[in-house]
Amino acid sequence: MHEDWSHLVEGWHEFFLLIGTAGLTLTGLLFVVVSLGPRVVAGSPETGLRAFITPNVFYFSTTLIVSAVLLIPPLSPLLIGTFLCVGSLGSLGYLVYAGTHQQWRTSKLPAVDWVFYACLPTLAFVLLLVSGVGFFLGWSLSMHGVGLALILLLFAGIRNAWDLVIWMIQHEPKSTGTNDKKDSEQDR
Repeated sequence: MHEDWSHLVEGWHEFFLLIGTAGLTLTGLLFVVVSLGPRVVAGSPETGLRAFITPNVFYFSTTLIVSAVLLIPPLSPLLIGTFLCVGSLGSLGYLVYAGTHQQWRTSKLPAVDWVFYACLPTLAFVLLLVSGVGFFLGWSLSMHGVGLALILLLFAGIRNAWDLVIWMIQHEPKSTGTNDKKDSEQDR
């Protein structure tokens, strides 16, 4: 069983390396985007930030962390199954805490936002949970479930980050000539 397990993990090495790198890179880019619009971010209510910006960082970070753990050579299927089950249950709890579903109802967001901000991530974390159970039971398709879940998280995060960029551009505070003049005089 151990040789079969090692062979299975080796076959996924490049995939997890690629997905983890993508998660890390996209997390960094999201920080850059948010730093470019600090007035918009600062003017948003805390619940909006928690419901729409932070989850994207969470999705990208999840792809990085899960990929990194699966690249650790000596881990057993039971240990990985435990990690996936505990992590996915915690992640589902985080989704409830972040309040995306509540923000969606109060802000009257379109249905497509509901799909990408709530449904797809929930599906991905449930898939990670099922895959974790699959590792305990020795299911050979468990690795495919993990791969699909990470792709879903990246897909949802990329779409949501793009949606945030568009929203930030549309809500950028308009500058007036008098304030700009005062700011430039204060800089001197």
